[in-house]
Amino acid sequence: MTGYGLVLGGGGAKGSYEIGVWKALRELEIPLVAVAGTSIGALNGAMIVQDDYDKAFELWTSISIKAIISVNERLSDLDTRQKTEDTISLIKAAITSGGLDVTPLKKLLNMAVNEERIRKSPMDFGVVTFSLTDRKPVVIFKEDIPEGKIVDYLLASASFPAFKPMEIGGKKFIDGAVYDNLPVSLMLQKKIYNVISVDVSGIGRVRKVKTNDLNIIQIKNSENLGPTLAFDVERAKRNMEIGYYDAMKVFGKYKGKYYFFNDTRNHIKLDESHIKLIYAFLGMDWDKRLSPQNRLIIYKLIKVLKSYSSERKLKDTDGIISAAAEVSAEVMGIDRCREYSLNELIDIIIEQYNSKKADIALADFSKIMEEDIWNVNNYSFTEKMKKIISESKFAALYSADINDLSDRAILYRRLLALTFPKICITNIFIAMMIK
Repeated sequence: MTGYGLVLGGGGAKGSYEIGVWKALRELEIPLVAVAGTSIGALNGAMIVQDDYDKAFELWTSISIKAIISVNERLSDLDTRQKTEDTISLIKAAITSGGLDVTPLKKLLNMAVNEERIRKSPMDFGVVTFSLTDRKPVVIFKEDIPEGKIVDYLLASASFPAFKPMEIGGKKFIDGAVYDNLPVSLMLQKKIYNVISVDVSGIGRVRKVKTNDLNIIQIKNSENLGPTLAFDVERAKRNMEIGYYDAMKVFGKYKGKYYFFNDTRNHIKLDESHIKLIYAFLGMDWDKRLSPQNRLIIYKLIKVLKSYSSERKLKDTDGIISAAAEVSAEVMGIDRCREYSLNELIDIIIEQYNSKKADIALADFSKIMEEDIWNVNNYSFTEKMKKIISESKFAALYSADINDLSDRAILYRRLLALTFPKICITNIFIAMMIK
């Protein structure tokens, strides 16, 4: 069978990610022959099968907790408040009284889901739920769902344990995640062997399937998608962006490990003279670089750089530059959800450094370093200083000068390498870029 089967995992509000993935699949013109989903994956799957991207986008960009469950005034703040003990106690109270009322979600689905279009679609469609009455999973495809009951089965699949169970034909159903939150097995039932699975890191069981005969493309969130019940417009928009870029990267449209590069070529070439300069920046005598302490420092830095390499190894200097740029951009808080060339990202890093180097906060950080750390302990970071460095936006910028080979600067970098290797890499990278 030509085309792919799309499998969508459950995860509540995290499901907005799947709409971003769908956007990428549409742009890439990936043919789909079937969709299977659990919980929110089933709800999103229905929109895909009825081919209504605009409606799905509209729903997710106007979402709120009140559109999902009936809530009192205090609980309606769930999508904008921090997770507090008070909020948790309110949810527990609702569950104890029989579960959260999802009448608003049912009304929403009745307006959004077009059963006729789903049934007429050339795409097959399957959902997973669990029967509390029979104490067994229910895997059902659209041809086996009684007329007029598709919305009911979607709600059954998405009946999160905190929600009131969905009743169909006198039986009670709960979220299919208790059986299989990423139901790849449904594709095997339909003899579909080209599969795209979308995992949003939702809570639930993921059943193992034999993948020997499968050509499976796995898409998984590269960034935390927020709490399961955080139905919030801004969070949904962010999750959709992440889903889009993650999917495009999986299909080879972008490179990079953490960022999204359309071009990883760069105008910087490292040679032995640059490596020696870096060693000197870290206070290492080239002829003594293999001493135990020096080897430990290099090991710490290389380990991080390898983790930011798409191939998990640093084959050449281009790979080192790319990995170091990604680490530095992340440390400096540069947004990852957009398209970059490697040279463009490097330029932004330099621009940010130049804009921040005159910041009074950097001067304050330098003052703290001079007055607190060097006058207290010349050989290690205290716990207080570790906290200050980990929370500061300027730790990587402190003494980012390739010509500063003072004892204090070198000691700072060596301690950073052992304790905060990402910050140390950023410090080295900036110093090398502006030398």
